[in-house]
Amino acid sequence: MATKQRLLRITLMQHKNPLLTDAQFQKHWTEHHAPLASGWLARNGIIGYTQYHTPPSTRNLAVPLASTVGAVVAPFDAYIEFMVRSVEDLWKATADPEYPIKMQPDEAYMFAEGKMQVTVGWVEVYVRDGEVVNIVDGKSAFAQDGEDGDGGEKGELR
Repeated sequence: MATKQRLLRITLMQHKNPLLTDAQFQKHWTEHHAPLASGWLARNGIIGYTQYHTPPSTRNLAVPLASTVGAVVAPFDAYIEFMVRSVEDLWKATADPEYPIKMQPDEAYMFAEGKMQVTVGWVEVYVRDGEVVNIVDGKSAFAQDGEDGDGGEKGELR
């Protein structure tokens, strides 16, 4: 059986450029930036790229739930998710000569400067298409075997 490798998810949380309306931002991000970024990311070894759109009209749907459980709704307009083998993969992509010429200016146009937040982690799926998955004999298939849970330096599954 082939060795499994746990992919890492890098999530960038962004606020839109305040000079853009919500509609202008969503349209540009979908219709211009997605085609621009996708080829560059794939060419540079990024496994996955997802845009998670959260304009105020949509994210405010979470206010009743947040109030019920004592939480606050995250204020971000956009979440960008990259699936990578290692965090170095994304840094390598930004070293591509295309990044400062095409990508950086488009990002500066779309996003508020200096407000991005970042997380890195991994995904464990337990329900897919309404079915329980990755539970074997009542236990997670992702058991950590007493380790600290970081999955190793590169996030390998052992």
